[in-house]
Amino acid sequence: MRHANRVVTNPQDFWRITLGLSHGAGYAAAAAILAAAVLANYAGLQVSGRMQLLLVGLLVLLLACATVFAAPHVTAGHFTPFMPGGWLSVGSAALVLFYAFSGWEAASHLSAEFASPRRHLPRATVITLAIVGVLYLGLSTVTIGVLGARAGRSDVPLMLLLEQGVGPGARWLTAAAAICLSLGAVNTFIAGAARLGAALGRDGALPGWLAKGGGAGQVPRRSLTVQAVLTGALTLVAALLSVPLDPLMRVTSAFLAAVTVAGMGASLRLLPRRTPLWYAAWVAVVFTLVVLAFSGWLLVLPLAVGGCAAAYWRRRHGPVTRAGRPPAQAGEPAAADVASATSSGATP
Repeated sequence: MRHANRVVTNPQDFWRITLGLSHGAGYAAAAAILAAAVLANYAGLQVSGRMQLLLVGLLVLLLACATVFAAPHVTAGHFTPFMPGGWLSVGSAALVLFYAFSGWEAASHLSAEFASPRRHLPRATVITLAIVGVLYLGLSTVTIGVLGARAGRSDVPLMLLLEQGVGPGARWLTAAAAICLSLGAVNTFIAGAARLGAALGRDGALPGWLAKGGGAGQVPRRSLTVQAVLTGALTLVAALLSVPLDPLMRVTSAFLAAVTVAGMGASLRLLPRRTPLWYAAWVAVVFTLVVLAFSGWLLVLPLAVGGCAAAYWRRRHGPVTRAGRPPAQAGEPAAADVASATSSGATP
């Protein structure tokens, strides 16, 4: 599992090493990728969407070619021993997989841009899961089968894999794949997070001035600007302190797993009880909690951020009721009264 993770969790080192860049130049290239994604989203979702489609198409093509061309070189002996680190190593690797696999769900924050989100979003989710699952499992299997232990010792296993299939030109193909992977992932997260920030501003979970530009077809430039400043500051700190990639991945994975648990937990209250989707949400919660447990002390970080968010909400809106709403203020109709009046056709 550790070998498989290195295939897709270290795109910055892929293009830094394959192009012969220093660590400083690598961070500069990372900043350029961040700037390109932010500018594309400033131009609007149509521009960033077209760029995303091109990047994803190129990435799928490159990874599929790498898998197909290297498959004939698979050696069965590289799969033994199958799980030398035991089940605990699987759990530790699964936490890092949140860093590698998460990101596709960020499209849910773009649902307002869909013509028919109820119909298109589930379809896009299923197709995305199928494509990503096949690509990841195929690439990981072929990488271990072709490279064996070398996959864990190399910083650029994808380049070694491509060299087996296409020859010396693999260096530039690897750099292209890593750039597509990096820019595509960053573009998706920035687009989704910008609209999430605007939505949270609209709903009162963040300052209200962030809500501007959050409507369908609009560009949430205020939310984008805040995100760009914070991301740039974190990148600068990481560069100045030379923070290793592994702790950054594990911190991010802990947050991603915590957000997944919170989202699935909310779905248990929103979905109709005892339906297939409701049971599926339970399964997702249990599995993600198991994975989250492997984050160890890093679990303190999402808990601290969640506690600060809850304190901010309580300070602005008061305690939340069991129905998930702030209690009615004096002179304001209760939520149940509003629902009753609305269902009877009256105007509250």
